[in-house]
Amino acid sequence: MTTIGPDRTSERRRALVPVVAVVGLVAVLAVVLFAVTRPAKVWDPATPQGVVQTYVTAVLAGDTVAAADLLAPGSPCAATDLDRTFLDRDTRVDLVGSTVQGTQAQVRVRVGVDPGADPLGDNGEERTFRLTRTTSGWRIDGIPWPLYECTGRLT
Repeated sequence: MTTIGPDRTSERRRALVPVVAVVGLVAVLAVVLFAVTRPAKVWDPATPQGVVQTYVTAVLAGDTVAAADLLAPGSPCAATDLDRTFLDRDTRVDLVGSTVQGTQAQVRVRVGVDPGADPLGDNGEERTFRLTRTTSGWRIDGIPWPLYECTGRLT
């Protein structure tokens, strides 16, 4: 078979490479944008997950009194303990899972700092909140994140 004009197949393929690259980049950016901007689920504050969410929200906002109000009676921790914590302003807390058995519950979260330039980075650590159902609702037991030790109720 004889070709009458120049073969333009390779030129067309070269012209498609930038188009395919741009479409791929737009798709990746759309996925990242969705993952970063999706709204957080709001849990019922009468559930263990909702209590932990309310506590974490208060801690991140610096409202240590509201956070301390969610601690179980007899907790070794107080608002003054929370006052001494430092959290990066980009701290992120995501629910991993929860279990409820009678009047006891555990809520597992992943705490990390937003990865910024490394959206695939594996940062953060898992923490478990232990809760007890009281007459006032679910309350957090023990020494909860972001605390590692408490000096006692010094409000």
